[in-house]
Parts: sequence; C-alpha cells; structure tokens
Amino acid sequence: MSQGSPRYFAVKVTVGQERNVARIIESKIIREIIQDGKVVGREIVVDGVYSIIALPNIKGYIFIEADSKEKVSLVTQAVRHVKSRPALVVKKEEIMQHLVEKPVIETISIGDIVEIVAGPLRGIYGRVVRIDKPKNELTIEPTDAAFPLPISISADQVRLTRPSK
Repeated sequence: MSQGSPRYFAVKVTVGQERNVARIIESKIIREIIQDGKVVGREIVVDGVYSIIALPNIKGYIFIEADSKEKVSLVTQAVRHVKSRPALVVKKEEIMQHLVEKPVIETISIGDIVEIVAGPLRGIYGRVVRIDKPKNELTIEPTDAAFPLPISISADQVRLTRPSK
C-alpha cells in the first residue's frame, strides 16, 4: 500500500481499556530522552503516526491517524487489550462529529461545586443553586461564606470541581 495523505483507522480494543491502550501506543511512538533523572526531550521513534484518539462515548475502539494500515499494525502489534482484527479505515467526518465540545453550562447541574476561574472573584468555590441556560449564567453560593450570598456569574467563568451525587 502506498503512503499517501493521513487517514484514520479504527482499532478494536477491550472495552474500558481505551485510554490505557492509547498511552501504551503513544509510548511505542514517542520515546522520552532522560538525562540526570529528568526528562529533557522527546523523540519520535515511528514516523507516519500523527494522532491517537480515545473517544469517551465510543467504547471498544480507539482511532489512529496514520499514513498506512501497516504503520497502525506496527504500533498496535503485541499491545495488550488490542483485538487481533485488522484496523478499519474510518472517514474523518465520522470522528469529527464526536469531537464537538459541549458548552460548560451543559455539564453543570444544581448542587455541583464549581470554582470561579476568571474575574474579580477568581479562586472562590461555590455550590450551584440556579442555572439560566438562555443567559448562559449560573447562580452560586460561596462555600466559604458565613451566610448565603448568591452570586450570578457567566458559565464561561467557572470550572466544575466536584459534581453533586
């Protein structure tokens, strides 16, 4: 098979081991250069492999962007949890539809603990008491406050630290 533009290949793996397999394959592709016990650089050992994607909503598969099926076979050879099936060619569009980033407000629910990461109140932690999706706004009560003091803040200025149970 001739080497052309990079393509995506689906590799069957054990369900639940997608991230572990991706890390093992990465370690086969990139070698760290260590001097005096510290990592001082990285070098590519296997050319022609560009990315490894483990999608959280697709179980049992990882996707490898590479020049050829032979490169994918080379890096997945003798890796634990990789099924012995040949890699399947996948269209880029099929993968890209799963890479859409969800807005922060979609991942937050009432009762979650969030940290304010921007603005004058940066560093304050609080519990979400109200969500206004059309305005992209949250109302939180700081966890450190002596009395409940609701603060309305843009959802783009917070980071989820602990989801409610």
